[in-house]
Amino acid sequence: MSTIVVTQKNGVACVGADTLSCLGSLRQKAQHVVNKTKITKIGDTFIGLTGTSASLVVMNSYFSNPERPRDFSSCEAIFETFRHSHAWLKAEYFMAAMPDKGEEFETTQFYGLLANPHGIFAIYSYRSAQQFHKFWAAGSGRDYALGAMQTAYDQCKTAEEVARAGLEAAAEFDSATSAPFEIHNVPLLSAAKPKRSRKK
Repeated sequence: MSTIVVTQKNGVACVGADTLSCLGSLRQKAQHVVNKTKITKIGDTFIGLTGTSASLVVMNSYFSNPERPRDFSSCEAIFETFRHSHAWLKAEYFMAAMPDKGEEFETTQFYGLLANPHGIFAIYSYRSAQQFHKFWAAGSGRDYALGAMQTAYDQCKTAEEVARAGLEAAAEFDSATSAPFEIHNVPLLSAAKPKRSRKK
């Protein structure tokens, strides 16, 4: 598994992830793996996915076609974006709507967190989405990350500090989470200062 976190504070949205890969009891730390990222960028949106690394490969391939719709500006838009992708994932990537216990890759059910200029979101297995005010976490270290971010949020000056606190707690206590961490920041549109109109 993984630990993915999102948070927003003082006009900035942030997403972060650990870089540990696990194959059963085998742990592949970042210094052994080149393609260790669990976060991809699609347009102005950073998306971190939990679960099998194949999900990120499929998502990158699917959205590499510029004609495919991609709107991550709201919960409704995220739902429609992934609803549209569902048929293509089955037809072109041979993925199934329901996960197979013997073949984890055969599922279109992505689970992850998003950060973009519109805010911070979660995408769930059946393409539903949720938006958050302050922070959220996903993956095997989620509970540790949530507790740490709840405690640190008011004391931290930046969204990145909050995200790092969550990831560090998850890495300390969750066996499937490990540093170094990958963290990305995005300015929020709501933080943009309105232009003053000139007096004539």
